[in-house]
Amino acid sequence: MTTAKHRSLLDGPQVKDTGLAGSELAERWTALADGPSRYSRVSFTPNVSIPLSDGTVLKAQVFRPANADGTPVNDPVPVLFNLTPYNKSVTHLAAWLLRGLHRFGITVPALPPRNPRLLELAELARAIPGGGLTTFGVNDSLIRSGYAQVVVDVRGTGASSGDWGMLNDLEQRDTAEVVAWAQAQPWCDGSVGMYGISYCSINALQAAGNRVPGLGAVFAVEPVSDISRDLMKTGGAQTFFLPIWMLAVALGKWLPSPSDVIRGGVGLGWLAGRLRAPLNRVVRYIFEGLRGTGALIDNDEYFQQISPRFEDIEIPTFVYGAWDDIFGPAALRIHRRAASPGGRFQVVINEGYHGSPGSQLGREDGPPRLDVLQRAWFDKWLKGIDNGVESYGPLTLQQQNGGWHTLDVYPRPEAEPQRFYLDAEPSGVGAGSTFDGSLTDAVPLNKTEHLLRRRMGLLKSPTTSRLTAGITAVLGTSGLKDSRYFERGALTFTSSPAVRPWVISGALNLHLHTKAVGTEAFWVVSVTDVAPDGFSRMLAEGALLASRRGVDEVKSLRTADGDYLSPWHLTGKGSTLPVEPGVPTTLDIDLTEVDAVIAAGHRLRVVVAAASLPRYIPSIPELWASRHGQAVVLDPGQPSYLVAPVILDTGAGAA
Repeated sequence: MTTAKHRSLLDGPQVKDTGLAGSELAERWTALADGPSRYSRVSFTPNVSIPLSDGTVLKAQVFRPANADGTPVNDPVPVLFNLTPYNKSVTHLAAWLLRGLHRFGITVPALPPRNPRLLELAELARAIPGGGLTTFGVNDSLIRSGYAQVVVDVRGTGASSGDWGMLNDLEQRDTAEVVAWAQAQPWCDGSVGMYGISYCSINALQAAGNRVPGLGAVFAVEPVSDISRDLMKTGGAQTFFLPIWMLAVALGKWLPSPSDVIRGGVGLGWLAGRLRAPLNRVVRYIFEGLRGTGALIDNDEYFQQISPRFEDIEIPTFVYGAWDDIFGPAALRIHRRAASPGGRFQVVINEGYHGSPGSQLGREDGPPRLDVLQRAWFDKWLKGIDNGVESYGPLTLQQQNGGWHTLDVYPRPEAEPQRFYLDAEPSGVGAGSTFDGSLTDAVPLNKTEHLLRRRMGLLKSPTTSRLTAGITAVLGTSGLKDSRYFERGALTFTSSPAVRPWVISGALNLHLHTKAVGTEAFWVVSVTDVAPDGFSRMLAEGALLASRRGVDEVKSLRTADGDYLSPWHLTGKGSTLPVEPGVPTTLDIDLTEVDAVIAAGHRLRVVVAAASLPRYIPSIPELWASRHGQAVVLDPGQPSYLVAPVILDTGAGAA
């Protein structure tokens, strides 16, 4: 390791704040978006058929600029696509909601509510003035400025015929045909872009990585970087979210939009596709998940097929993400893999959840609203307007516990890897946990073992907040961000308080010496920032089944001295390794990326648990094999430690 690992956290001088660039550009873009429109109205055409080469028919809603009498203009304009599995009428309803709020002058108050329990709920509602709902739905202002928006039900959902394939190669082929269809329309000027949130952003990035002919730019909000690693099989364990989500989409495909039914857009082909696969693969996925193996959940080829090829993206692409998104800070992993120069690939990431896109945007001293960024992006790359967006970023980041910053690269190049050793000496501030240990800069002096038994997860847990897209905000701050409730069933290792602020930036790894009582052990790890009042705010999280400890060295990241920073675990068929009861086993558990300020008086904490429901759900055989518990072995000869890139020097990084 570098010499930084031998330095105390208390020695770090205050680091320099680099600040946010591009405020003048942001003001100009906002004024343009909120100013007079080129066209006066928006025309709506429902039940538009898009025939595909295999006979499948996709159904779409088309929104175009209109004259004062409501008739579509004759001018050809760029076309923006949103391909959704959630029924295209949902996006239309979002637009109706926004129009209603605007018409009656209903806004989300800028000031925080008097009731502190409503504070986090109000933050989620900030997605409305922050542009998140506008970006999800139909953006009337964008259309009136000279764009057509087309919302399409993907194959086998909404009113479209065929079988839903969940981002598979057939659905990706459909996207290419939809782009070609758009370019052939007389109201299209030949320029085509894609946008969307969550699933709709993933298929947009798939198209960009596939280099679909005719696709000119992408604006992706809260996408995934690797669906297996980020969510579906994190550390080898399933998640409660995916079967519930798959079931919701499978049931929703039986409910076409009313306008399609009224206009005869739903026929026998639509019904035949539903009858062939009434619930798609939901039952099979649940069964294989409970069993822990199967052709679907072990199909690494399928997971690779549906994950976008970010390295192959050449067109201008904008990615927005949030630290506490369902997929974690996937935007940063995407940024690391993409390589488009000249401001053609940009990322914005901020505090927030999957259910609150844009909630931190449009505020004083921050980036503009999400819908403003969307228009600036497409104006530049589809219309050729010289608005300077290529010089914004390329990485605009709201630091955890800090302010906004403009970075050229991530992680911050000044950050040096450091080891933080787990020690059995009490920290004195973890009394509420199963065991209170310390996090230090030196190897522990004595060997100790600490038994850990499974404790079911709680609704009041930061991991649950991530999984539910922030819905647990109804429980107040304690249910959304405070990790202390979860830590009651965990081992905690806490550092001394920092004398001066310091920064942690990059991927994290916990090198953990363990022992299983049975033939399996499941480890859930988080890293938190502990305030002087005890509030424990989660910064990063990860998990690993001991039997899935095998690592793909080609995809993994190591420090110059050989420590893992981001181990890439093998979770597919044939990757299981034996776990022998009572035999020490060393694990490297990768955690989500961070860029956080540890303020003066705050502490860093490592939380080690044996379960976190509903975020992680090991299979029944895995739960049975690990029922007797597991232990952390703190051994001076084989120490356990957190590897984290930190900035301690004056003038480096941000705080």
